[in-house]
Amino acid sequence: AYNKRKHYQISKMKCSFSALASFIVVSAVNVQSQYIPAKAEQHVIDIKNNNSNSGCLIWNQESPVRNDLELWRNELHQYTNQMNKKTQTDFVPDLRRLFNDDYSNREEVCRKYADANSVVGLVDTMAENTLQKLESFSDPKTVELKQSLRGRNLSEAPNASSNLMEDFFNGSQQLSYLPTQGYMEPLVPPLRHPDMCQPGRTDFSDGQYMALMDYLIEDYGHICRNVLTKNMRTVFLDIGARYKFDGHKTDVQAAAIKTIEKYRHNGIHFDHIYAYEVQEVKTEAVYDAVPDHMQGPLHWVNIPASPEEDHKHNPWTMLLESYHPEDFIVVKLDIDTPSVEMPLFNQLLTNPELQKLVDVFYFEHHVKMDEMKKFWGDHSSINSKGTITESLEMFQSLRKAGVAAHYWI
Repeated sequence: AYNKRKHYQISKMKCSFSALASFIVVSAVNVQSQYIPAKAEQHVIDIKNNNSNSGCLIWNQESPVRNDLELWRNELHQYTNQMNKKTQTDFVPDLRRLFNDDYSNREEVCRKYADANSVVGLVDTMAENTLQKLESFSDPKTVELKQSLRGRNLSEAPNASSNLMEDFFNGSQQLSYLPTQGYMEPLVPPLRHPDMCQPGRTDFSDGQYMALMDYLIEDYGHICRNVLTKNMRTVFLDIGARYKFDGHKTDVQAAAIKTIEKYRHNGIHFDHIYAYEVQEVKTEAVYDAVPDHMQGPLHWVNIPASPEEDHKHNPWTMLLESYHPEDFIVVKLDIDTPSVEMPLFNQLLTNPELQKLVDVFYFEHHVKMDEMKKFWGDHSSINSKGTITESLEMFQSLRKAGVAAHYWI
């Protein structure tokens, strides 16, 4: 497992919201710990989204990366179809329980259960697909880049580990890469699924395409091979646990529950699920309603999360007091109350101790975006904080610090 204490040194500076991301200094100890953004991600940040508040500009205006983005969007649909196959099967076993004491079977376990192209019970065509892709991937510069990312020679495929870029995004190459967490979706507007920006889909009144979560890419195969250990603890911290309780039922399609189950379908079972929710719900009703697999791990924290640093009800306080960098911790922040969300977000942005703890972070950052006015309010609203570019810079800063930051819906 990666020890983030050895990889990063973060210096914290007090600054205004608009300049915060610019002053978060990340220094990698060696090349292996560097975050590599996708070309499209870096392009949008470099041009500051053309100083526009439109989340769809990059998709509707000619640019050096538009064709690559369109290709990535099409590849994303194919990847989604494959991942949906995994959710149609039973939950796979807890990968930690399958490893031998000496981890000699790690590759076998990860290939069978965690790789995106592995669906237990279905025919595995990985070898054939990989051979076909290698034929179109002989450019020396590409081979050199992939060798540096994967740490092995491409000639080892198809017997080598599965690789998201080669298996699903071979054409566009538009995935970002973090050594601690593997490949992930590029940070680009509209900060959610790109289908909301496609022609004929510009009526955002029903929010249909804004609620899609299929743009999120987690590299479970990489996590299995490089992060998971037999004795580590796994934690899902849900700050803003809207499970839509109705009597003795809950909405199993709630985004957080779907995400917990997505991890479970890929062999990551959470030992602890901390659910902070301000809306009062009787504890008995909560446990009657949530899925069976959440009964044991769930800690229902039915109080407001405090944004005050070191406060006993600040969720970060609990993490800092109870867990270690060697544990695997996933955090989802979505309270829709900027006065609480933003201090918590900024604490993660500027606290290196928190960054050592948190592996994956999901956050719906409300910014000044034309397409989201109906939901987030006018640009003058207190609910919309900062610009698209400032948000992208902040999320990229987290990734550079070793935290796999993703936009939530």
